[in-house]
Amino acid sequence: MDIINAWKKLVDEATYPAEFPFVSEWVSFGKGYPVKGLGGSHTPMIAHEMIELDVDYARHILLLYLRSCLREEDGMLAAMTVAKSDSLYPKTEKGRIYQYSHPPIWSFVAKKMLEKKWDPKFAEFCFNAGMMNLKWWEENRKDRIGLFWYIDSYPDEKNSESGYENSPRWDFKDLGPFPCIDLSCLILLYIENLIWLADKLAQHDKKNHLVLSHQNLKKIMDRYFWDEIIGIFCDYDLLAINAKKTTASFFSLVSGLAMTEDVERMIGLLLDPKEFSAPKGMPVVSMAEPAFELDLWRGTLSPSEVFWVCLGLQRYGYFEVAKNIAKTSLENIYDTFKNTGKLWEFYNPVDGDMSKLKRKGSKKGPYPDCPGSVPVISIEKIAEGENLW
Repeated sequence: MDIINAWKKLVDEATYPAEFPFVSEWVSFGKGYPVKGLGGSHTPMIAHEMIELDVDYARHILLLYLRSCLREEDGMLAAMTVAKSDSLYPKTEKGRIYQYSHPPIWSFVAKKMLEKKWDPKFAEFCFNAGMMNLKWWEENRKDRIGLFWYIDSYPDEKNSESGYENSPRWDFKDLGPFPCIDLSCLILLYIENLIWLADKLAQHDKKNHLVLSHQNLKKIMDRYFWDEIIGIFCDYDLLAINAKKTTASFFSLVSGLAMTEDVERMIGLLLDPKEFSAPKGMPVVSMAEPAFELDLWRGTLSPSEVFWVCLGLQRYGYFEVAKNIAKTSLENIYDTFKNTGKLWEFYNPVDGDMSKLKRKGSKKGPYPDCPGSVPVISIEKIAEGENLW
């Protein structure tokens, strides 16, 4: 069985018949994930990978995700929605967990679907949902400067809204919350995608408003996030304690924030064998960081991060760099699949030895069989030189 068929099989195994609160067939996080539900970044990434295989089914996955997680009263997207049979099921919220939200990557996926197959009703639904959700982020996660923060950066907060659970970015947050580079970039990308939808739907007044919002946010981000000393965009605080080199910084490429001279310095970090160019693929934290270790989000190879970084490189025309990063990381994924017969949540970028990996200190290591964590279809396309941007 090749690795793409193995990924498809994981999706099939994670597919369940209708169960409250899901009104139709639905795809869970995966059989290796400890929660039976959907949401987070997992569901949009599964939908993204499905686009080339079955765009109609991909749309079904994303539509169910939005309808299951969106709170219409204020536009918040739940961190996840769990099935009634799961132990975490909250009765009062009909499966939705609203203590925190999750990275807003879904608009990028929706745009890709609509570029492949236009559907005016789906486009209008996405636009309305996006405008509601954007307003929630602006009212609940925007600081006085105009930048955005995750609750991960809030003192004593235990939940991981960013998805970068256990990252050294959160080792010091006594002075938090602080502006987060990845969230601010994702909001910038969100607005860009909503501008595209507004144009397609002839929502001219809303488009003009979004264009101004995009210009203003980009200007503020450029002023506060760039760190000249280390040559990368990173989380901002007055003491520069959180200026750490992680793959979260490369969302500045995905969002189009970076200038050409910025990109060149950042690529230098990606190609440096002492920084992000590990022998077996790209780690999520620079190997030069004191906090680097082979633990979840502290130095392991995350396939989803490989996808986003390479996508950002493609946006700026650095196709060969993206191709090489994807190829090296993919070889590690392939080799590990041959040895274990599984696709994993994260990998060892140093020497490929999975036994050395930890998950928040536990020697049990990464979760297996979670298709949203391993976008191998996209990574393989990038490794073959295909432009996914």
